[in-house]
Amino acid sequence: MFALTHFLFFLFLIVPILIGVGICYILTLQRALSRCAPQNRATSPESAWLLLIPLFNIVWQFILYPRISESLEREFRSRNLPIEPQPAKNLGLALAVLHVCSYIPAVHFFTAIAGFICFVFYWSKISGYSNQLAHSIAYAPNVPQPASAPQPTGAFCTKCGGPMQIDERFCRTCGAPVL
Repeated sequence: MFALTHFLFFLFLIVPILIGVGICYILTLQRALSRCAPQNRATSPESAWLLLIPLFNIVWQFILYPRISESLEREFRSRNLPIEPQPAKNLGLALAVLHVCSYIPAVHFFTAIAGFICFVFYWSKISGYSNQLAHSIAYAPNVPQPASAPQPTGAFCTKCGGPMQIDERFCRTCGAPVL
């Protein structure tokens, strides 16, 4: 009876919390990629959702994190913003390695703790880069924009790549809904 109570507690309380945290994390990754111009993306914003596929996500994270890093570096450079080379790539790869090591029975407790710390730092870094992109000008600063053109906010339509305002629900160019 005691084991069943713990199992039900885990199933109905802990699992939904973990799924919610995972969805918020993936939304952050997707948002960071969607704030990069389509020509600067090494992967699509929707590809972050592949992290939800069990077993596949073990391999996919080794592919996704370097692509996010590459996309962010390209976008920062195209906007003439200062950025470290390969932003958060090493942190992402460390997170992926620790995730894999957490399946090893002898060391899973220690790698899980280290992986959680790495996870929090990586999420924070990507969120910070995403916020920098959201608050910067999407075009080169020395190119004057016409007065009638919408002022870019750093967000781009995920379908056509057109500049978008933060509060817009649909793209003015193609009409696609904003995620």
